[in-house]
Parts: sequence; C-alpha cells; structure tokens
Amino acid sequence: MSLFILILQSALPWLLLLLLGILNNAVSAVEEYQTYIIHMDHCQKPAPHSTHESWHRSILKSLSSSPADEEELLLYSYSHVMHGFSARLTPTQLSEIQNSSAHIATYPESFGKLMTTYTPKFFGMNRHSGIWPAASYGEDVIVGILDTGVWPESESFLDEGMSPVPQRWKGKCENGTAFSPSNCNKKLIGARSFSKGIKHVAINKEVDYDSTRDFMGHVYNGAPWITTVGAATLDRSFVARMTLENGLTVEGTSYFPESVSLSNLTLYYGKGNMSKAICNDTALDRNEVVGKVVLCDSNNLNVSQQIVEVERAGAYAAIFFNDISLSLFPQEYSIPSLILTNASGTLVKEYVTKVKNPKVKSMKFVFTKFGKKRAPQVAIFSSQGPNPITPGILKPDIVAPGVDILAAFIPNKPFIKVGNHDLTTDYALLSGTSMSTPIVAGVGALLKAVHPKWSPAAIRSALMTTAYSKDNTGRTLKSQFTSSATPLHFGAGHIDPNKAMDPGLIYDIGFQDYIDFLCGLEYTNEQMRILLKRNEWHCNKKLSHELNYPSFIVVLSYKTTYPVTMNFSRVVTNVGNDTSVYEAHLDNIPTGMKIRVEPSTLTFTEKYQSQSFVLSVEIEIEFPMIIYSFLKWIDQYGHIVSSPIVALNF
Repeated sequence: MSLFILILQSALPWLLLLLLGILNNAVSAVEEYQTYIIHMDHCQKPAPHSTHESWHRSILKSLSSSPADEEELLLYSYSHVMHGFSARLTPTQLSEIQNSSAHIATYPESFGKLMTTYTPKFFGMNRHSGIWPAASYGEDVIVGILDTGVWPESESFLDEGMSPVPQRWKGKCENGTAFSPSNCNKKLIGARSFSKGIKHVAINKEVDYDSTRDFMGHVYNGAPWITTVGAATLDRSFVARMTLENGLTVEGTSYFPESVSLSNLTLYYGKGNMSKAICNDTALDRNEVVGKVVLCDSNNLNVSQQIVEVERAGAYAAIFFNDISLSLFPQEYSIPSLILTNASGTLVKEYVTKVKNPKVKSMKFVFTKFGKKRAPQVAIFSSQGPNPITPGILKPDIVAPGVDILAAFIPNKPFIKVGNHDLTTDYALLSGTSMSTPIVAGVGALLKAVHPKWSPAAIRSALMTTAYSKDNTGRTLKSQFTSSATPLHFGAGHIDPNKAMDPGLIYDIGFQDYIDFLCGLEYTNEQMRILLKRNEWHCNKKLSHELNYPSFIVVLSYKTTYPVTMNFSRVVTNVGNDTSVYEAHLDNIPTGMKIRVEPSTLTFTEKYQSQSFVLSVEIEIEFPMIIYSFLKWIDQYGHIVSSPIVALNF
C-alpha cells in the first residue's frame, strides 16, 4: 500500500508527519534485509559533506557488504522534522551504524493502521457570520494530510474561485501511476508518494497504485497537534418506514441506497422454529421465503450474518430487531432492510404471530430526519479515558461529529452490491474517529487563520474551554446505547467552532513547559535528546497535573488514604476584551468532593495579560470509579471558560 503526503490549501497549518516503516525484502542467503529509519545526530555531520544526504550516502557506502550503488540501500534522507535516513539493511550493517557516535535511535519497520454536508449546519456555522467568514473560509491556509492516497477528480478538490497557490509553498506534485502533476490545482497543491521500501516487495497493481492515487477510499485526516478527539453523533438519522396491513406504522434505521417504495408483500416469520426465527446460517428454506419480507428475531446474532442468510434464501426484504442501530454498515444493505428497536419489533412480532396471512402494506426507503433526541451522543466505538500512560491528563480532550459523515470516496471499485448490481459512489457515509479528527483539524485551521499568532496549545485550549457538555435535551452528554457518559467519554465536551473563535481566556503551553513535563515522566537523556533534537536542556520536573492544561484530574487508587487534597496551579491569558473581570463558578459539585479556587476573581486590564490561580480539590471519602464537576470562569461580556474537574479511582 502506497503511503502519501497530500497537501491541501484549505484548513490545517501544520503537516502531520508519521513515520511508517515498510516491508522487508529478503535477498541475501545469509542475512535478510529489513527496512529501518535511522535517527542521526546532525551536529556530527563531517564538514566535507555539504548536505545531510551526502553524509548519509557515505555512511551506507562504507558499510561491509555494501552494494556498489548505495541507492539500493538508501530509501529517503530526512532533514526537517528529524535528521536521518531510511534504508534497507542487514543486521550486520545496522550494527555498524549503531556503533557510530552519531547514531541516536533506530526505528524498525512497522505498519500504520488507518484510523459533509450537514456537520457545518449542526455546528451553527454559516457563510455570513461566525468563524467561517472571520477566517476567510480558510483562505491561504496550507493543510498536510497523511493517508493511503487521493482521488484528484473528486469534486472535493475543485478549485473554482480559489486564490492562487501561496508563494510560500515549496512542495511538489509528483508523477506516478495514473497520476501526474496536472492533477494538482489551486486546492490540491501538492502530492507525494513514499513507496520505495514497498517496491522491494512489489506493489500489487490489483489493490494499489504506485503513486499518490488512492485505491482504498479512506480519506483520513488528523486533529492538530496532540489533541485527542472522540467521535459523536449528529441529530440526523436515516430511516425507512413500514406499515403493516393492520395499520401499525413503525420506523427503523436503514441505509438502503435506493429510493424505493414496496407494497403488498407477504411477511414471513419462522414461528415455532428458533433457528428460522433468528435467521440462522442455512436455516431459511428458499421455498418458504422467496419474494417475501423476512422478519429476523433478535438473539444476540450478528445482523451482518442474518442479512446474508436472508439474501441467500431469496427474500425480497428484511426486518431485524436490534437496539443497536449501527448493527449493519451502510455498505451491507444489499437488500431493502430496516432495523427496528426491540420495542417496535415486539409490536411487529405480535402481529405476525397472531395473523394467519400477515402482510406488509408498504415499505418506503429512505428518509432523512433531523432533530433526533438525544444528540449529540458519544459514539459506541469511540475510545474512552483514562490515558494509561499519563492518567494525570484527562483524555479525550473533546468530541466531534464522527458518525454517518458524508465523505469523499473512490469511484474505481464498488461501494455496495445490491442484487446483481455493483454500485459505485463519489461520496459515502462513513463513521469513525477518522471522521471526527479531520473536522477538528479543519476547525483548528480556521482558528489559526483568525488568530495566526496563537500556539497549538492555545487553539486546543479554545476548543476545549468553549465545548459544551449538554445535549439537545439539556441533559449531560451520554454514550450511544447507554444511559450516561462522563468526561472519560467526552472530555471537555463537544466542540463549538463559533464560540472557540472568542474563548475569552486561554491556557497556553510553551516549549519549556513540555520539557518539564517530559522530565516529570522520567524520560531518559537519550529519549529527551531524540524528542528535543538538542543535546542540552534545562529540567524543572513537573508532574502531569502541573502542566498548564485546560482540564483537571485527580487520579487515586485503592491504596489512597482519605481525605486527600490536590492543588493545581494554572495560568490563563486574556484574549477577549481589554478590561475584563472573571468570576469563578463551580457546577454540580458531587458528594465527597470539595473545590476551592484562589483567587476566585481574575481582573484583566489589557489584552494578552496573564493571571494565575490555584484550584484545590479535596476528596473526603472513597467513591465509585469517577466523580466530576466543572470550573467556569465567567466575565461581564458573556465569556464562559469551562474546564472539567475529575476525580478518578483508577
């Protein structure tokens, strides 16, 4: 699979760089070659070498058993994010390099796993007010994406009305299989494929292109910096409507891709035979179900297996019972189908078991409904905290739409098979944190356009402190198919782009703060040297809760002796009105938790002025896994700067 860096002129100012290894190629009868990324100390480059690449080539040429042409070993030379190179090496050759004083670290090959139209409206964004026009719609912001490829003909890359490519752009649009520089334009301004390593194994032309052209259809992006993003639902749903002959009308989830209306069909249910009732594998008799609507009972059976069985037996349509509406992916709706909740399913089953010749009067596919209650909800697949490595920093940071997102898709292979027809599409409904992260990346880029001098930490802070934790019913956000959720699921809350543009206060973090944080994590000198790309640094060890983060978490254990108190020192910077007075408010303090803020009033006399405060959390008694509250700094202009306060029994 080719790996590429796609450069877009639209939304994110920093290139997300991931180092991915590539498959090894065994060519030696004695020692096999493997691909490695070698991190070198650039300060030790000998003076005769004018470039780092020249130095890297000389290193490889000097190795024992080195081929006459060092190009056979060298894959790439790096001189930006890190200094070093990637090469195919034998164990002996690798050992020679590692014995050099200039060697810093070795990274063996590894594979990286891949992780709309309505979302802006859901955010309350519009073309005439708010963050979009304020950011000039992201004009001249350059975005870097790492993914499996790009389909340049997609309408998502049309450059009509876009400004010229920024003069600061120094990248390129390279040639490759089914891709040429002419595929780039004023929006897709560059594209490169990094596949030299995989070529030693050979690229399978049936499943990939030797270029930046995509073959998989996964349009991935990343949230900026180290902002951890969970996925959430929209208030939009896709449903089919069914009316039985007795007049009962029910709605169920459906992603069937054709707009069809069915009428006067026989309804089949395997009453008296459990295997048939649940549509078990090979259980249905074609003579009994062909051309009918089959009802499949819920029995913890995989709905994906049930629809395969129903289609195999020749049924015309299917009804499934399952309280989890995501039981089928959109591409699995190969016949007209809908998923009913168990409550609705019980009514249908009551009818079909009591009537001699049950009939479906009508089935209509598919309707789009808005205003679903409760929304948003944290997606069932979204990972939750705590962070096992540094539980002292609350994760995730925020959540954003990641369920049923209309995303660009490749039209070179079928998305779904309906009957005997393979259907392709330019856009498809996809779900995952790989949908929510690009949304946050785009919002972050708009914020960078509005506030070009803000640091990554400042932008993350703005996103977090303006996020909301209540759904459209006024209740605390919950997880899908459950009754509740906590900041371990939604972090600071759901992003609100327009409010993030004017957060009032920000919690900023500088380079030295991160150094102190890493020192507090007991990173070794070698690890620090690799990360910092320098040989000297100053350490003031800070524990994770001392990092100037816009959230607070007290991590306790079964060994904790109560009561226990933890103090958090924070610094906030005024980015709102010149003269502002903020009062501290504490929301929903749970039993067993005491919170004190000193000072409880912050007075600012000018913009970009900073003030410090200390938040003290006392836990009086042992508690269940998690309790939480919120600190809200509120000024006279309506700014609400919100931060979760969490106590975790970890």
